[in-house]
Amino acid sequence: MLKTDFIIVGSPVYFGSATLELMALLDRAGYVAGANGKLFSRKIGGPISVTRRAGQNFTYAQLLFWYMINDMVVLGSTYWNVATACDPGDVLEDEEALGTIDRFAENLA
Repeated sequence: MLKTDFIIVGSPVYFGSATLELMALLDRAGYVAGANGKLFSRKIGGPISVTRRAGQNFTYAQLLFWYMINDMVVLGSTYWNVATACDPGDVLEDEEALGTIDRFAENLA
């Protein structure tokens, strides 16, 4: 994570929040980075969340908080980086989400 130009994290919504595995990684990485002089400070990135029905905004915010507490630069887009999908490939039907992520990627570039 220290050698990357960008840190982008994404999660499906499981029981209204990000996956436990992702949060375990972020919590540990954030703790180590913070204890060693804010190692992620001013790194660029942003979160993405995907849901079947609901919870994407909470999950997006949950991930966004991690960026904020690590003194990172979060780039925006035309909307929040959230999508709706149930089965593999369904996200390709969420044209607004794909456009939002495309703009987010352009802003990163």
